[in-house]
Order: sequence, then C-alpha cells, then structure tokens
Amino acid sequence: MGSRTGIRTRRLLGAATAVVALAGGAVACAAGPAPAAGAAEAAAPAPAPLDTTCTNLLKIDAVPPPAGDPGTPDPAAVRAWAGQILPLLDSAVATAPPDLRPTLTTLQGVLRSAATTGTAAPADAPVVAQSVNDYETWAYEHCGYQQVQVTATEYRLDGVPATLRAGPTAVRLVNRSTANLYHAVLIVRPKDQAVTVAQVLATPPELLAQQVDVVPGAATAGPGEQGGMLVDLPAGRYLVLCPLGDGEGPPHLMRGMVAEVSVS
Repeated sequence: MGSRTGIRTRRLLGAATAVVALAGGAVACAAGPAPAAGAAEAAAPAPAPLDTTCTNLLKIDAVPPPAGDPGTPDPAAVRAWAGQILPLLDSAVATAPPDLRPTLTTLQGVLRSAATTGTAAPADAPVVAQSVNDYETWAYEHCGYQQVQVTATEYRLDGVPATLRAGPTAVRLVNRSTANLYHAVLIVRPKDQAVTVAQVLATPPELLAQQVDVVPGAATAGPGEQGGMLVDLPAGRYLVLCPLGDGEGPPHLMRGMVAEVSVS
C-alpha cells in the first residue's frame, strides 16, 4: 500500500458497493373482503433523508474489492464496481444535506467515468482520497452510529473498546505517529473464534489471511491525519489491526498493533 491516497482510491473503486437487489418487485394482493371504513392499513413512514444518506454510505463501505491485483484492475471489473455503486451514491446525493452534497457529487463524477471507461481513478488522485475522508468524517459526526475512535502510534492501537453492540458502527482513526508512518485499521473475524491475540502474532502473515474473514473497508491515515470507515458488525469476536508495514519489515500488527473486541 504505497500511500493513503492509493488505499482510499481502491476503497472507492475497488471496494465500491454491491447494490442490494430489490427482491421480488411488486407483490400481488389476493382478493378478499374490503377493509372496514377507517381500518385501512397505514403506510410505513418514509425514511428521513438523513437516514437514507447514512444507510447508503454504510452500504458503500460494505463491499470488498474484487479479487485480483488492485494495482492493475480488470476493466470489466471496474465497470461492474462502478455500475453497482452508482445507484447507492446517486441515492445518497439526492438526500444529502448541502454541506455533504458537493463531496458526494465529486465522487459521482469519478464513478461515472469508471463505469464508462473501465479505468479506476489514479492512485495519486488526492481529490478522491479527500472526498472519501470528508464523507467518512461527516458520517461519524452526523449518522448517530455507535462511535469508535482509535489512536495509532508506534506500535499500538489505543481506544479499541473491549465490547461493542452489534450493528452500524462509525470508526475514526487518528494517526499520531512520531515516526512519520502511515497507519490503518482493518477489522477481521477469526474463523476460529477461540484464537488468541498471541496466536495471531505467532502466525505468519501469509497464513493469517487464510484464517480470518476481513470486514470490508479500512480506515487509513497519514501521520498527523485521520481517516474513517463505516461497518455493520454482526455478533462475534473480532480483531482490530494495522495491516501496513515499513518497507521490508513485518506488518505493524506483528509489532503489537492488534486489539480484540467482542460484539454482542
């Protein structure tokens, strides 16, 4: 992961979103007696605009990148990602408040271009990284989701709670590196729910990936900066870790940047 911009760009265009298909369409109503006067079933209230915006941003963060090398994505895959994310992004823009709409509109342009050309935004496009960071910050402050603020230093993650409620969660990463290092937060669910942090630290990184399920999305931040992500966590036991490394050195998680959280 060469840079914060590259990581966040891939989050948008690689971990775009899968649109949840509307199952079944309209449902035919069976014939029956007419309801008594005044007994008509009340229609469900429409979601508030803010709720709709937040729900779509949560979905945007929820889909993993496609398989393959993120540095050279397949054009067909890029077009598919963009085609999937655009309906959610369009919906988010339609209900977004004025302070958020320009940020999302910027991302609309990026995704529409990708849907047409099959080419992802360049990894050094700061406008993409900034736009993603801006909407993550807005969601953290306005969506009313459970909040977790993690502070990264060398080599530890502070602020990871021992327990969380299941459901939508907004994560903010604050990088207070004193060594000019990039840090990230990734959430994984061990396939063996009894595995310990000590066992994780003893597992070679190339094998660890086979032993966990990665929660889509990642919060990334350069030194002195912050990043964020939205996740919808089912009950279970998770590890919060930094997957980045320094040159040829081990990943930061192997140097202590890993913490455990129980979600119920």
